[in-house]
Amino acid sequence: METLLFLCGGVLLGYLFRKRKELRAGVEKSITVMIWLLLLFLGIAIGANQQVIENIHVIGTKAMVLTFGGIAGSIACSYFVYRKFFKA
Repeated sequence: METLLFLCGGVLLGYLFRKRKELRAGVEKSITVMIWLLLLFLGIAIGANQQVIENIHVIGTKAMVLTFGGIAGSIACSYFVYRKFFKA
């Protein structure tokens, strides 16, 4: 519920300050910094978890299979959509 309230509050603030370009530029820079910090802390949490470190090869293999499966599925779907809707 808190997440939804923060999201709605952010939408409202964004709407109220939408014409202030200097504020928007500052917000975009802040978002970038926050994302980098979140990635840093996520890496620290993963590195500190002994179970994850011991099983990194299993996790990596599963991630690779999911990645290639997603790419192959996207290519196949794009091919069929192209043939159905864009090719005469």
